[in-house]
Amino acid sequence: MQKWIKDLYFKPQPKVKIFRSEDYLDFIRDKPCLMCGAPPRSDAHHEPFGKAGWAIKAPDSQAIPLCRGCHNRRGGKEGLAFLEKKYDIKMKIIEYLTEYINECLQM
Repeated sequence: MQKWIKDLYFKPQPKVKIFRSEDYLDFIRDKPCLMCGAPPRSDAHHEPFGKAGWAIKAPDSQAIPLCRGCHNRRGGKEGLAFLEKKYDIKMKIIEYLTEYINECLQM
């Protein structure tokens, strides 16, 4: 096999750094449940979009607050349809990120 073909197909790809922030997860946990409004302390549920899946945990920036019951429902048979009944999840994630950034800038 020619070298350029090997380089094209077998060259190791750079590892993408995934956003992790315990401070941001605490911010999310201090929010009421997105679905039922149960008071904090919520679970920080990582909503998988794009490359996230069974073997890849979604970045912390994709976390949403869910109480334990709603978190279990999201992971169960109802799946994403459970959340999408009430919200555009990507827009809620953007709202949480914006609020967090604004709080950080005021410090």
